[in-house]
This record gives sequence, structure tokens and C-alpha cells, in this order.
Amino acid sequence: MLHRAGVDVAVANAVGDPIVTRWYLRRDPWQAVDEQLARIERGANDAGVGIATSRAELDRAFADRRPAVVLGVEGADALGDDLDRVDRWHQRGVRMVVPVHLTDNRVGTTCLPWQHYTGPVPVRRPADPGLSPFGHEVIRRFQRAGILVDVSHADDRTLHDIVSVAEAPVVASHTGARTRRDFARFLDDDGLRAVASTGGVIGLWPYRGVGKGVRDMDDLMGHARHIAEIVGPEHLCLGTDMNGVPRHMAGYRGERDFPTIADALVEAGFTADEVAGIVGENALRVLSTVMT
Repeated sequence: MLHRAGVDVAVANAVGDPIVTRWYLRRDPWQAVDEQLARIERGANDAGVGIATSRAELDRAFADRRPAVVLGVEGADALGDDLDRVDRWHQRGVRMVVPVHLTDNRVGTTCLPWQHYTGPVPVRRPADPGLSPFGHEVIRRFQRAGILVDVSHADDRTLHDIVSVAEAPVVASHTGARTRRDFARFLDDDGLRAVASTGGVIGLWPYRGVGKGVRDMDDLMGHARHIAEIVGPEHLCLGTDMNGVPRHMAGYRGERDFPTIADALVEAGFTADEVAGIVGENALRVLSTVMT
């Protein structure tokens, strides 16, 4: 499917927070993540897709037009309090991590606990939001190991704390502009600038559910234009969160419609070079900067 959609490289995430590791797999969180990563590898192998763990392998995927997958983890809860597990993930092939996902954890705090996706269910939150002292060490360890940090799902405090200690680019792989729509999963203009200040990218996210997200392609292009106006089109990419959400915006059914976003970017006034950057080159630049 990736090849038919014109996608050369995609990040495939295991989920490391309790939403999956406790409920779905019912096993030790660390083992649950490892099993998910193994499933991704088996699926990629069955589809003839390679696993990219280095800059050279990324470049080869683009040059050969042979899709490759970058292994990621969404939710660093499975680390527990063991910093050495960061290096073990890197040795395992993980190259991108979302530190906080749908629950607060030892690293930091999420912008939207999973219960708030389904309704206004009370959730006990930490008294002091943001990146914890342990979280500061985790972020440094990720970046020094060559693992890209993705601030998607982080609340504003955690995002800015991550940027304050960042020694390499960070990304917000699937989000939008809060100025366009008041949604906790979207970034305000200060958040957009913070990510861009590290040299990172912000991913356009065609999500729509429970009245949140973007409505349709025109709405998505409004987010694209706003983000480009605030930080420049060189800091835009696509983050479809494919297979990660149950619903999408009108006019988008999944990765098979990926090319329609590129067409819409042209119609929205982006130049050919800018579109090439948004649909791949910008993300490749950041991955190549972090991955050795």
C-alpha cells in the first residue's frame, strides 16, 4: 500500500503506554513494546519493505523508490525508570519516540488524556505538569543516542521543556494549528515556533473525530498555510497517523489518498519545491540529521 500511495519512508510505531501494554497485550510493558516491534518487522518483511536504521538506508530507500519503515514508539512509559533502556531501544532499531502519549508518565505530561477523547471523564493529573527531572535525562539520552524526539501529545509545558533541553531537532509529527481550531492536540503559535527553532518539522494531521480535528481538505490547507506563515514551509511535513486513529477528515480515507494532499498543496498556492519538501524532503532532512 505504501508503494502504491507513493510513500518511500514511513514511521511505524509500537505503543508504549498502558492503553495498549496493560489492556490489549496484558503483559510486561517492555515486552509488549518489543512484541509490537517484532510484528512490525514481520509485516515489513512479508511486504518486501526494509527497516531503515541509518541515514544511508534512508537515502537508499528514496533513491531506489523501495519503501522503508523507521521503527518508533509512541509513549515512553515502558522505559520505567531505567535510562539504559533508551540505548536498548536504539540497539533494537528504534529511531523515533513520542515521550508522552495518552497518559501522563515518568517523563512528562500529556495534553489530552485518553479519557478526554471519549468524553469529559475526570482524570487525576500531576500537580506539577511538564518534563520531570527524569524526563530531562531521557530527552538528552534519546538525542545523544540518535533517536528523534516527537512532541506530539505533549502538553504545552512539556513541549517547551523538551525544546529547552534539546540538542537536536524535535518534531511534532501529527498535529495542527490551534489558532485555526481550539483543540488541545494542536499547537499554538509559540509551540510551532518552538519546534521550528530546533530545526524540526510539524506534521499536517488529517484527523477528525468527536467534533475535533480538521473538517476536510480545505480546512487542512488552512492549517498548512497558517503554519507556513508562522515558521516557513520548510518546517512542514505530513503526519497522517495512518492506522492510529479510527476516523479521518472528509475526503481522506487513508494512505491511498496521500497523493490528494500533495495535489491540494499545489492548489493552495505552495510552489513545486515547497510541496516536495512538505511531502517528504523536510522530514527526510530531519531524520537524516538525527540518524547517523
